[in-house]
Amino acid sequence: MKLSHATSMIVAVALFGACTDERIVYRDIRFNPPLDSVNGFLGYFDASTKQTTCGNCHVGVQGEWKDTKHADAWADLQASGQASAGCNDCHTVSQLGNFVGTPAGYAVVPDSAYHDVQCESCHGPGLAHVENPDIDASHPLASIQVDTGVVTSCSGCHTGVHTPFVEQWKQSAHGSGPGFAGATYAACLPCHEGRAAIALMFGDNSNYIEKGGATPQRIGCVACHNPHGSPYEHQLRAPLDEPSRQQLCVKCHSRIGTPPWSVASSGTATSRGAHGAQGLLVIGENVGWIPPGFAYDTTQMASSHGTSANTKLCATCHVVRTTITDELTGAFTFQSVGHTFEAIPCPDANGLPVPCKDAVPPDTVHDFTACSTGNCHIGGPQVARLAYQTLKGELNNFLDQIWIDGNANGIIDSAGTGLDAGLIPELMARALRPGATAADSAELSFRNNVTSAAKGTLWNAALAATEDRSHFLSGRSFGNTFSTHMASGNGVHNPFLLKALLTSSIAALQTTYGLSAPQQPSLEVTGPLPPGVRRVRSDR
Repeated sequence: MKLSHATSMIVAVALFGACTDERIVYRDIRFNPPLDSVNGFLGYFDASTKQTTCGNCHVGVQGEWKDTKHADAWADLQASGQASAGCNDCHTVSQLGNFVGTPAGYAVVPDSAYHDVQCESCHGPGLAHVENPDIDASHPLASIQVDTGVVTSCSGCHTGVHTPFVEQWKQSAHGSGPGFAGATYAACLPCHEGRAAIALMFGDNSNYIEKGGATPQRIGCVACHNPHGSPYEHQLRAPLDEPSRQQLCVKCHSRIGTPPWSVASSGTATSRGAHGAQGLLVIGENVGWIPPGFAYDTTQMASSHGTSANTKLCATCHVVRTTITDELTGAFTFQSVGHTFEAIPCPDANGLPVPCKDAVPPDTVHDFTACSTGNCHIGGPQVARLAYQTLKGELNNFLDQIWIDGNANGIIDSAGTGLDAGLIPELMARALRPGATAADSAELSFRNNVTSAAKGTLWNAALAATEDRSHFLSGRSFGNTFSTHMASGNGVHNPFLLKALLTSSIAALQTTYGLSAPQQPSLEVTGPLPPGVRRVRSDR
């Protein structure tokens, strides 16, 4: 093909944006006349070596992209045995993923120059840019906004029964969750707003269409996946198998794990407890109120689910892929890609995953197959289910010793005057008795950020709260509301630590306030210590 040259110059425009990529070269801009001349798609400069035209200047991004699945999209399709014309638009440079809007690229000229998901698949036609690279208007920026029905970004292709990433993502808290409301508060942005997550959590200063706009972006595809490539699987921005705060999910799910409760200026405002503490529980780091005389070394409290032996960590349970076939014919019907992020998902009657909150009863509906892969829960899904149900029962027993909200009003009522029972209501009765002092009520007051044994116990109870004991997540004491995001995963995030915190908290309540023994049977934290957990006393 005829080779065109532009003037020799410094090219300093990043592939995903402008003036941000230092990996540039001083050279001539080289490009072939576009086969799709109407739309200006350049495609490969040399298809045999997968050298994109854009990569002639953006050499760093070219090198990263060449190792991605996008660079092999066409060959993988042909090797799948399922190739058809209907697949081509998502495995080539076409009108999907950009703003062309009409058939383009391979859909117009089916040439190898347009094979694979190249730069222009997301950024749009590059001809105007290579002809006038110093003109800002020529910079082909990509879009990060994804949604069902949107074809101008990742959601142009990652959708449908074979790859329903966007449909499932939209069901998740990342795609439609209530946490998105927090995107209006600056302190919340890094974990609740897509652009801030990209910039602040991962140090990516790329440019894109929505950057600088007034509309907040959800935690979409590019918040977790680097479009240009990465050293981690699935082009993720951080590793899955790193049991630390550098793990992909833990980067956000590790905000606040220890007291004191935060208190707003108003006496009746909400006091916030642990926030985004799921990851802290999994890795056993800086989480929970540590009662006096706690028997374990708190620097060695990682969950058995939070060690490198669980190679996917959070994703093992929260990103479960399942192929659903018709029971009668065996024909493919749906490929669940696990992007609802629902742990141990709940399939409906046809095997399709549905939100577990809609499943009745969820404990018998959850699919525990992912828990019994590799060396985990040997014996099959039923063994994992039994362990899960047993753990919930243990936690519920401990939580009931602390507070039973017998009248389900979400208020810590005084023991003996209503249906509430447990050590905390017993303490409440003491604080409300005739002649009680301000010091008595201060132990359960959320109008200050002093961590008493009672409030520390409620902190741990909220950390450990199960779906069955959700009153610990949002309640009232002396007219002040306290709240905590659920963090325990029904105990799964760190079974041993949660049980140890609860039993030690119960003991602290009894010894600190001279309370009676709990009415519920008290279970010991039994079994061998998990790997890495150490006692701090001489009886270890």
